[in-house]
Amino acid sequence: MSTPPKPSRSQSYTPRSVVRIPPDRRLEAAAKLVWRPGMGRPADAAARFLQAARTFNVSLEHMWASEDAAGLGQACLIVPQAGRTGMVFTSRPVEAAELDDLARVLAAACEEIPGVRLAQGLLEPEEADLARAYEQAGFLRIGDLHYLRRNWTDIAADSHAPWPEGVEVRSWRTGDEAALMRALERSYEQTLDCPELCGLRELRDVVDSHKSTGRFDPALWWLVLHRDAPAGALLLSPCPDQGHVELVYLGVAPELRGAGVAGKLLRMGLGALAERKQRTVTCAVDARNDPAMRLYTRHGFERFSERLALVRGLA
Repeated sequence: MSTPPKPSRSQSYTPRSVVRIPPDRRLEAAAKLVWRPGMGRPADAAARFLQAARTFNVSLEHMWASEDAAGLGQACLIVPQAGRTGMVFTSRPVEAAELDDLARVLAAACEEIPGVRLAQGLLEPEEADLARAYEQAGFLRIGDLHYLRRNWTDIAADSHAPWPEGVEVRSWRTGDEAALMRALERSYEQTLDCPELCGLRELRDVVDSHKSTGRFDPALWWLVLHRDAPAGALLLSPCPDQGHVELVYLGVAPELRGAGVAGKLLRMGLGALAERKQRTVTCAVDARNDPAMRLYTRHGFERFSERLALVRGLA
């Protein structure tokens, strides 16, 4: 008679309890978050992570993990950011039962973080299994993001070419928040860029989030008006520490699409960067947004990375 196979860990796995990590256990939890094969000792990788968090003032208050008698299992960290958002970082399960464990940790963390209205995670394309844990914890997959960049070269200016009839573009002014919120709202209509996000955040939070990207420079923010009503925006933010300028947002209302407004806006923005020290412009685009992808490709942008974006709205 043959010997029955030993049960796999997945078959014998016992769900752990979920705990919030106190300061004196952050090294142990950080090892779960950041260590990967080839990184040396887990404790050393965790120590480097904690030092970086102190250097860049990253909050570690909202760190959670599963636990049993053997110690900590799966872990997650939610870092509050501007616009009442929270960026999610997690450990990497290797077995199905551990995915269930992580889903429980994620759900617990999302239910206990005050002041955050939208939790968001960005995963590598090959992390489809990890995405299932997020979805099990109530996250919504909102798109595959393509990250694009353009190294600086002169771009043909068309500053003398007129805008379409009724269109005016002006620089940001103090007190423009309400107008920008209306412009963003109009540009979200029938959008192909992560449409699942629409309605998950208050527009004031969106503006605050955009302002927090890099260093807010009002000279690089423009408002599009159509017949004196807000109808679009172009927002650029220098990121000196990373050595680039981020194209934070470009969008126009449905009635202005296909009229060359977005292309003229983009060229205007790129032209305004001619005297900047940063020589690279980056942006992120939903892979499903074919018109935007064509626009950026025509203007010299090339893809350099991809991410899977997931979000969960919090009460």
